[in-house]
This record gives sequence, structure tokens and C-alpha cells, in this order.
Amino acid sequence: MKSAVRGVTIALALALAACGGTASNGGGSTTSYQGKTIQLGAILSLTGAGGVYGPSSKKGADLAVETINNSGGVNGAKITLDTHDDASDKAQSAQVAQTLIQQGQLLALLGPTLSNSAVAVHPLAESFKIPILAVSTTGIHIVPDCNFPKTDPCKYVFRDSLGEETAIPTNIKIYAAKAHPKTGVLMVANDDKFSKDGGTIVQNTVGQYGITLLDTIQFSKTTADFATPVTQALSKKPEVIFITSLGGIPAKIMIEARKQGFTGQFLGGNGFNTAVVSKQAGAAGQGAESGSAWYLDNTFPSNAEFVKAYRAKYSSDPDQFAAQGYAAILILADA
Repeated sequence: MKSAVRGVTIALALALAACGGTASNGGGSTTSYQGKTIQLGAILSLTGAGGVYGPSSKKGADLAVETINNSGGVNGAKITLDTHDDASDKAQSAQVAQTLIQQGQLLALLGPTLSNSAVAVHPLAESFKIPILAVSTTGIHIVPDCNFPKTDPCKYVFRDSLGEETAIPTNIKIYAAKAHPKTGVLMVANDDKFSKDGGTIVQNTVGQYGITLLDTIQFSKTTADFATPVTQALSKKPEVIFITSLGGIPAKIMIEARKQGFTGQFLGGNGFNTAVVSKQAGAAGQGAESGSAWYLDNTFPSNAEFVKAYRAKYSSDPDQFAAQGYAAILILADA
């Protein structure tokens, strides 16, 4: 699968202090916190629907912690990262966040993996004034309006992930400019925030580029057999199938569509951007395109160093979610 968006600028500032000591401003501060510990928590989906994304985020974050600590820490203080699996469940994610926050030792949180969980976790962190950095949540109303429909901006919620409101329209724009498709069908999970948000964005975007959306095929995120919804989609004879869903669903749709003879284009969002989905889709996913916040072959020295270190530690290439997990720790350490 290809990535149409190859870069994102991250501007973020968080107040980070070493536990038991005076606040350090990171970067140019000369204050030493030798022997102190910076405690961070992470709420990630290591299992469940988000299990194709969360493990990569964890690997990236763990690598960053190891790299920073081996280089002397943050002004001498070492970072610890307490990671918990929320099993891709909204209620469990909120419970994990509540437990971590009430321990009273955390300086910041990472996560959760899924936008569906973020709508429960982020307002909670905001209410406790605990900085939380989303490493993969890309749905609508994540930042700055985590308390939507309230209009007051959230002051403690940030993300280093590229929102679908940017990724999907940019991807469609780039593909439309080179291929000039006239028709498409949207396939969307109707019981998941990330998927529904993506579907709404597709519906609001395609007309700007001369694409007629012939139909919207809805299904449940628990659907296992996609023969019927794919048949319904292909009956409209679309040039493009837009897929807004997560986990293993995009790959299942691609495989079934190719099986039924579809030769057109697949377009998606951040749900495509992991090696797990690419591997699951196999040949059926070749040529599928999505918008991404990160690009493996970016030659920036910092990215090259990250890729080299990741390969050395895990004997595999990182993906977008690993990069965002890694970047999140660096952002917090540099705040």
C-alpha cells in the first residue's frame, strides 16, 4: 500500500517535572535530577480490534524510553513507562485511565489507541489536569474539542497523530488529480467512532473533486464475512472503493473485492497504515492508498536514526504507529 501524505509538523508543549523534584524545562535546562524518576503511563490497545496498531505504538515508545535513559535520561532523571492494554474496549480504557491517574504519580499519559476510547479517556484526563498525548487517535473532536459538544478547548489533550480531517481529503485530492475517477462507493463500519468519522469526511470531500458517491455500504465492526456487503458495493460498478474501518476489516474487504473481480482503486485513511494490514491484504492490497503522518524512507537524520535503532532492536521495519509512539516520548522528554 502507498502513502500519499509524507510529513506532518508537530508543535506541542507540555509541563513535565521529575517526580519528587522541581520542574525541569527540558532542552536547555542545566538543573540535575540525577536519581529521580519521571513516571509516564500508556493506555494502548494491544489486543482486540486495535491490536493491529497498539503493539507498534508500544514498541516505538519503549525504544524511545530506552534510548533516552541510555543517554543519561532527562537532566539525569530516568523515564519509566507503565503500559496497560485496554483490549480495544471503551469502558476498560476509561477504567485503566482512572486507575493510573488516581495513583497520583504520573506526569503524563499516552493514548489511548482508538478514537472510540479517546472520547471517554481524554475528557477524564482533562478533568484531572493530567497531560495526555494521543499517539494514534485521528477521529473528529479529539483535539482541541475533547469535550464536544462543549466549545471550550481542552488544555491538557494533545496528539502527534495526523487527523483524518487532514489525511483523508489530502489522499483523495492527490488521487483525483492523477486518476480523475468519476464514481466511488463508501464502505464504513457504523458502530465505531473512528470509522464513522472517516465516512463522514469521505462523504463531505468527494464532491469537491468531481467524484459521485454511488452508495454508502454500512456494516458492523464485528462483521466476519464481507461477501454480501462487497457484492452490494460492486453492483454499483464504482471506480473507487473508499474504506473507513479499523483492525483487520480493510484487508478483508480488499481480498473479497478482488475475489469478486474488482480491479479499481482502494482509498482509506490511518486505518491502513500498519504493516499488519498490508500483510493481511497481501496481493489484494497492492496499490491501495492512504494518507499518513510518517514515511519510512524520509531522509531526515532523526528519522534515519529512529529507523536504524528500531530495526536493530526488533529486526523489522517500523510503521507509522511505532514512529508516533517513539515521537511521543521524545516530545514529552523535550518539553
